[in-house]
Amino acid sequence: MESDRLQKDDIDKVDLTSVTNHVPGGTLNDFLEYLKHNGQPHAITAQGTQLWYPDIRGELIRLPIECVEAVNREVVRDLLRHHGTWVVSYLLAGDKNHQANCFSYVCRNPNYKLEELGTNARRDVRRGFRSFEIRLCTWDELAEKGFAAEIDTDTRHGYTKPSSNDLKLMVQRQRKFPFFEIFGAWQGDNLTAWLQVIKIDDWALINMVRSCNASLRLCPNNALLYAATKRLLVDEKRKYLSYGLSGSRTNIDRLSMHKYKIRMGYEALPRHRVFVTHPVLRPLLASHFASWLWEKAASAMPRFVFLLRIAGMSQQISGRDKAPLSWADDES
Repeated sequence: MESDRLQKDDIDKVDLTSVTNHVPGGTLNDFLEYLKHNGQPHAITAQGTQLWYPDIRGELIRLPIECVEAVNREVVRDLLRHHGTWVVSYLLAGDKNHQANCFSYVCRNPNYKLEELGTNARRDVRRGFRSFEIRLCTWDELAEKGFAAEIDTDTRHGYTKPSSNDLKLMVQRQRKFPFFEIFGAWQGDNLTAWLQVIKIDDWALINMVRSCNASLRLCPNNALLYAATKRLLVDEKRKYLSYGLSGSRTNIDRLSMHKYKIRMGYEALPRHRVFVTHPVLRPLLASHFASWLWEKAASAMPRFVFLLRIAGMSQQISGRDKAPLSWADDES
């Protein structure tokens, strides 16, 4: 027990700012200005409390992700008029009229600490802190050292091999704005894993997590997630930290990530995810037969992530999956 306490104290005393400082974040309206500055599609609605934000190519999602208010059809119609926007998605509370079809992962514990996590989670967090230097990264460090973790992560999840220019362009877009913070796991001069947080108003969002394959057994992601969560909820006293949604792609292992986030102290909130597609796409996705065809195509070509995502989206839009969260029932 004494050994556990010493390790916990050492972890909580790590200086995350040994190289660079924390950023303050900004308001949702400030974030809108960032999107305008970079020429990204956007829209702000509901008296400035909701922002439509570009997620993957061609899709706008609503921020805050945790918002579950109904959306006016005219708003969605206007969003779909944006050049290059093919899908608008948002969350509603799961109820008898809106069957839950995804989980939203959130931590809102103002007293988040290591001893409240389970045995395995505590072990993995400690392993990560013992194996790596956990601290904030500068933008130059991310541009120079972050690509190895990005390419391993994208390849591991079946995405197209990224270009090193993509990361450098992201750094160029974001570095002048106070919303983005990079937590890194270092082994000497090697940035083996990194996690990006976006800070808006009194909440925050984990936007990206990247890690090298060779480092995974040493649990850098656990250490990064613990450090970021404690910093944002306990030290900065933010209302909550969002860790995204369960994936809508078919043929992916959602359960392992689901269990990981819960072990790390996050709630899995059942939500109904609404996908509204451009009228041109709607006939291609909305019927049970179309959903079946997309699923067959995705099964035949599992390396095409685009097909996996379309198949998952069509399955939800068509209502073909009568028990969309049944995959989470396996707690073995």
